[in-house]
Amino acid sequence: MPDTSLPSIEAPTVTDTATGHLRLEVDWPAVLPRLDVLGPVRVVTANRAITHEKVGRFGNVSGNGHAIIVLNREIDLRIFPRHWCRTAYDPAVGAILIRNAAGQPVHAIHRTADTDAAAWDAFLDEHRADGDLADEVESGEPPVQTVATVPADIDVAGLRAAWTAMADVHEFHGMLKRFGVARLDAMRLAGGEFAREIPLTAVTGLLESARGDRMEIMIFVGNAGCIQIHTGTIATLRTDGALLGIDDPGFRLHVDTARLSSAWAVFKPTDKGGITTVELYNAQGENCAILCGQRDEDKPERTEWRTLARSMPDLPGVG
Repeated sequence: MPDTSLPSIEAPTVTDTATGHLRLEVDWPAVLPRLDVLGPVRVVTANRAITHEKVGRFGNVSGNGHAIIVLNREIDLRIFPRHWCRTAYDPAVGAILIRNAAGQPVHAIHRTADTDAAAWDAFLDEHRADGDLADEVESGEPPVQTVATVPADIDVAGLRAAWTAMADVHEFHGMLKRFGVARLDAMRLAGGEFAREIPLTAVTGLLESARGDRMEIMIFVGNAGCIQIHTGTIATLRTDGALLGIDDPGFRLHVDTARLSSAWAVFKPTDKGGITTVELYNAQGENCAILCGQRDEDKPERTEWRTLARSMPDLPGVG
């Protein structure tokens, strides 16, 4: 059986310091299609509020230098290689750490008890590099950003018309760019039929209902350089003050709700009847997570998920 043991969820290792790290030089678009030789690994993707951990193996890689998809059962990633700028190996935790140009964490690949030891060591030997790592890798919180301000001259009616006319969920990002509006601001402008703010506390209830019904859901967590996805049911759910966690074999999630500022129930029209999501944002306006029902690309959204998401209460005082 694959090793599904994971470290303490209160101390994710994606943000470890550079002490004792070995510098690596990796051409990730070229290397990612070959990582299946490593066997089972643990991948970690995190942002300011949420850490997402999966155990599985790489494979079924597609895309190009701009965007790469890894879609191999347990490991499901959307990678944007221009943010995979600095790579190091931390022997203390057995992890390959990827950071952006500013030294902020993007992704981590951890060795497990079932990882192919010879293939892992060969990877490190092949990509070992010279140089002073201390000058390249930083740790800690990303710099605080300012939430985007809604342009005074935005065409709100046009935005709502474009939202109504969407036939594919992938048109959403293009729509935001066309109207010059940030994602969270679009939620505020869209109107209640498309987006409504819900209490952050309602997310726990949503996950509890999904767990109780053994409902297959998808949980997307990411940053500018990597989005990591879990698809399936969840078996455990625990809360401790502001902390919310899932601790399942092969999948763990750590959410610090104190680092989140809002949650939204969102509907995006498609030619298959539309997609309903629950989206989490932090105070900087960054999208930290998206939850939705499991769905095959050519099939309509599952009724049980849509009913559950739409049952979430409105935020008191909104509307």
